Amino acid sequence: MTRALCALALAALAAAPCQAQSAESAFAKLQPELERAQAQWEKSAEARAAPVDWTITRGLVVQRRFAGGNRFDGKRAVDVDLEHEERVRFGMHDRFSISAWVLPRALTGAIVARGKDAVHAAGYGLYLEDGKMQVSLVHRWSDDALRVETERAVEPNHWQNVTMTYDGSGAAAGLRIYLDGYAQKLKITLDSLRDSFESTEPLWIGAGSGPESRFRGQIRGVRIYNRVLAPDEAGVIATQTPVHTIAQTPPEKRTRGESEKIRLYFLERAAPPEIREAWQRALEMRDK
Repeated sequence: MTRALCALALAALAAAPCQAQSAESAFAKLQPELERAQAQWEKSAEARAAPVDWTITRGLVVQRRFAGGNRFDGKRAVDVDLEHEERVRFGMHDRFSISAWVLPRALTGAIVARGKDAVHAAGYGLYLEDGKMQVSLVHRWSDDALRVETERAVEPNHWQNVTMTYDGSGAAAGLRIYLDGYAQKLKITLDSLRDSFESTEPLWIGAGSGPESRFRGQIRGVRIYNRVLAPDEAGVIATQTPVHTIAQTPPEKRTRGESEKIRLYFLERAAPPEIREAWQRALEMRDK
């Protein structure tokens, strides 16, 4: 690379934080107008007609829903048929998120994983292990891998949403796990990743850690995103209340997740152009 190109690249890197701050500041200045516009919209017929199943789709690369066939008996393994498998061929420096609705009936089982269906296989995965939610990113077990688990155990025989995010940093500190939209305290059990965990093996639901670790319970839906979901987005994904129902609920009686869900829906679908454009610019800066 020539000196001129190096200088341009360095200048672009130096300018990025300023551009992000400028975009966030421009959006923040519109908050009073945003609140007024949203309050007015919530009283409209358009709000009452909002889709029942709306959720976050920005960066969504895989979505699988299980209706009548959502039961996993410890033997079932779903090999996800991927039209574009490269979209979920994540590696060490890729940012991604996985979210699933689960009802566990056993305290150990694989939820979503990419790699060979074997214990400690190379790849990535979201697991339930001895009642704790666990994320593993493995190039070679165990001296070239990351693993974290929640300090809090999940409730068996109870529907809950679990979401994990990874920021592409190569460090365990770049992993997050949310239960029902709330960030969890994590215990780091491995933090020695040096090489990519990218895999071309199958993407599994209910499997991915060997036949003895198949999921037992129910899995209602799985979503995979090619970006890091923000904390408020994890809260939205875990909120099942439809937007039109939230619109008819007084703001002071809404849960945190409901307030975030209707705000993001409004910004995406119904906000005035000036507000929507400012929000989209802020999002673009956050994703860089």
